[in-house]
Amino acid sequence: MVGEWWRLVTPMFLHAGIFHLALSCWALLSFGPQVCKGYGSFTFFMIYILGGVSGNLTSFMHTPDPAVGGTGPVFAVIGAWLMYQIQNRDVIANDASENLFQKAIIITALGFILSSPGPIDEWSHFGAAFTGMAYGFLTSPALQLDDTSGTGREEGLKLVRRNGDSWKSLIIFTIFIAVLSSLPFFMEPPLSADTLEFM
Repeated sequence: MVGEWWRLVTPMFLHAGIFHLALSCWALLSFGPQVCKGYGSFTFFMIYILGGVSGNLTSFMHTPDPAVGGTGPVFAVIGAWLMYQIQNRDVIANDASENLFQKAIIITALGFILSSPGPIDEWSHFGAAFTGMAYGFLTSPALQLDDTSGTGREEGLKLVRRNGDSWKSLIIFTIFIAVLSSLPFFMEPPLSADTLEFM
């Protein structure tokens, strides 16, 4: 409210205790390698940062109370993973996807449970997940099956993995940041009693 824009970034590195930190670590170990492999390391970094900023902005627009945002980027990663699965559902093995989908449900449930007693805003999780899904949808590389029967090798199909386009990811990231940073100018965030006294 007083020009401290860095507060939209710094909470993504803060956790509300050991359980909150453990949830982030478990989610990143489960989904991070999959998203990094699918989108590429640069786009993974963009998803992580964008998820943190959008989650913190959603929290800021929803509540005047201070909140940590360490799990925001994790929900963005899960959202991007979900979009990758949906867009490539015809060529991805179902067993591994179903296992990770169950983990996503458990992580989401635990995130909401942890939001109740501590300074964790569930709106941050929602905003980050939605942004991760939107960004993931726009940047997801497509997998395709290539026929290897005419190459002299064994007959069959080969999975061809395309890497994400870094320039496309950067341009879409810049557009997202521009749109997100303009929201506080058009929407009135809720004010706490402390903010009103300060103003």
